[in-house]
Amino acid sequence: MAEAHLITAVRGRFRRDHPVPIYLLAASAREILTTIGARQNVRTMLHGIAESTGHKLGRVVEAAHEYTNFFKHADKDTTASIDFDENSVDAVIMVACSDFARIAKGMPIELQVFQAWWLAINMERVSTAPLRIQPVIRYAISLFPGVRRADLLERLNIGQRALEKAEADPRFRMEINREVRMSEESERATASRTPRG
Repeated sequence: MAEAHLITAVRGRFRRDHPVPIYLLAASAREILTTIGARQNVRTMLHGIAESTGHKLGRVVEAAHEYTNFFKHADKDTTASIDFDENSVDAVIMVACSDFARIAKGMPIELQVFQAWWLAINMERVSTAPLRIQPVIRYAISLFPGVRRADLLERLNIGQRALEKAEADPRFRMEINREVRMSEESERATASRTPRG
């Protein structure tokens, strides 16, 4: 399900669909992937943020859900409002794409293109990135000519054209592990919590 959510979110983003449903699809995928990652002992982005900041995972997840909770429960306070930053759409898609790659050991074409597109526009100074990923960022930039100087609308158009081109290129097809298996440690923990009849 996370894969389908992300493919739809990426396609919608590049088509310039309304950002709120795109955000919710990506946030739902991110939530699924964080849960799977925890059960498989895979360090997802939110796990990494929790470790590096010293915050509990629950607090990091709570912060990540600010917009999601508002959109899902807006009927509880019809006068409430929130300043929705459209840039957060790209951030949540990127987090979910990264988590998908860590868990599934591969990505569909849409996720690959989005991840490269995001790197190309968000890494302002390649020289400040860790040395090992500088070549990756330079390559990403080369895939999207003009994207760094473009406004958001043109950036999305450039992303859409790159996606169409990548879909026709068999080199972008990856093996993806779609079978979810719990780690032995998670299975033992689940078994210890399951009541025996």
